Amino acid sequence: MTTTLRDSLVCLVALMAAGCGGGSSSSGGADTQTTSSAPSQAWFYDADGAQVARMQFQYPDELTINVQLHSVGPDMTWDTGDDTSHPYLQCQYMSAPTPLLRYPDLYFHGMAGSPTGATGLAALGLSNNGPMKCPIRNGRRLQQESGYVTGLLMPAFDFAYSYHINAELEHFGRTATEVIGYEFVGLDTTVAEVLALSEFTSDIDLTTVDEPDLPAIVDHTQTNTVSFDAEQRPLSIDLAADSAWTAVLEEYCMDTDPIAVSIKLLRGCSSAYQARSYRYLDDSVEQDTQRYNGSTSAGLYTYTATRLADRVIVHPGTADAGPESEGDYESYLFNESEQVTAKVRSSYGKDGIWGTEDDQQEARETYHYDQNGRLSEVGHFGSIIRKYGYYNDGKLKRVDHVHSESDVPWERTLVSYRQGAPAKITVQSREDDGNDGYVLQTRIVMEFAPSEENWPELFSPVPLFPEFRTPPSIDELMRFQPIR
Repeated sequence: MTTTLRDSLVCLVALMAAGCGGGSSSSGGADTQTTSSAPSQAWFYDADGAQVARMQFQYPDELTINVQLHSVGPDMTWDTGDDTSHPYLQCQYMSAPTPLLRYPDLYFHGMAGSPTGATGLAALGLSNNGPMKCPIRNGRRLQQESGYVTGLLMPAFDFAYSYHINAELEHFGRTATEVIGYEFVGLDTTVAEVLALSEFTSDIDLTTVDEPDLPAIVDHTQTNTVSFDAEQRPLSIDLAADSAWTAVLEEYCMDTDPIAVSIKLLRGCSSAYQARSYRYLDDSVEQDTQRYNGSTSAGLYTYTATRLADRVIVHPGTADAGPESEGDYESYLFNESEQVTAKVRSSYGKDGIWGTEDDQQEARETYHYDQNGRLSEVGHFGSIIRKYGYYNDGKLKRVDHVHSESDVPWERTLVSYRQGAPAKITVQSREDDGNDGYVLQTRIVMEFAPSEENWPELFSPVPLFPEFRTPPSIDELMRFQPIR
């Protein structure tokens, strides 16, 4: 499961949990017993409705997950000689009281911040935090993950490669060091190919940066060192990504325009090192971020999150100084149930003073809840983009992704249950062509089997739910929770 998918599912799984309405079945009737479930098999369909792939999930022991992907060949006939089979995902865990920390991977995170790098990640089926798909599990720590990435599930792209992740975590008292190594096989896309694909244009002189003789994605190691306070809140986080790209960034980032580096090298100058520190005050938390040009310090940036009676404000500067004049700051409004209801971007008015009447405000995201406190709609810049439906007992039934100009969903996710746990999830979508009659066609069907283990989250190695713009919690805002 990709990291971004994992973050987005936290909210959705909470909506499906028994605490949000008790046990459930697909008919909406309440059950007296709730069990857990894990995916057992899945089917994938193309835009014409033909089945093009199958996925089989196996759990040979409590520390292992195996997922096999079978794909139909060019003849589009199953069980013929041109069919293919690949180990899509293999997860190996060890028994341990704490999981991996999974702080941001600077290598991929640095690419996501570059317009050309983000294009490369998307074209290669990677998220801004890498390929990791194995779920976080209670009482387990991931040791190794092997996976297969294919454009089969992304019709616009044609690629296939394998990866291997080795993960280690040392956790002593209030200090933890996490080392994650990435190896790729068959991923040889060049920087030139990504630049040609992005078709990015700029007035900046890019000739100051030579195109390196390196693939866009290479093997690398990410090391995260974290210290905690007595409440297990992070006090400092040091991140370091070591790869063949590190020396290239070292060469250019001191004397070259960082924007030219970001465009030509597909990653920013701070994508090898980063350090953060935190100070927890009565109603605020301050975060210092030390950025780098290669390995050389390039400036310290301070942000503060402050909780008020009805909102959390995140702004540049320290808590005492308040936001820096003539900058922007963000407000996260919440209701009496402490559910975030809106994300508002504010800027200073003519008086240059924060929090006065002439401040200009723009509601970027809004979150609406029904009378039972369940998330019902998500808005983006004034338009509703997502709608949620529930069974009578409160279990999540449907998620519709809509365009602002139409209430007709362009993607719909349906959930049914067995004894309170997911039994089947169906993802439907339609083409953007308005002449297709707005018929939703099945793209993914995933079936779940009862499981004796109580999975802490909904495990899926492929996207089943929309990934972005789920409301953060106040706790996440006040802890500057990093993207994981």
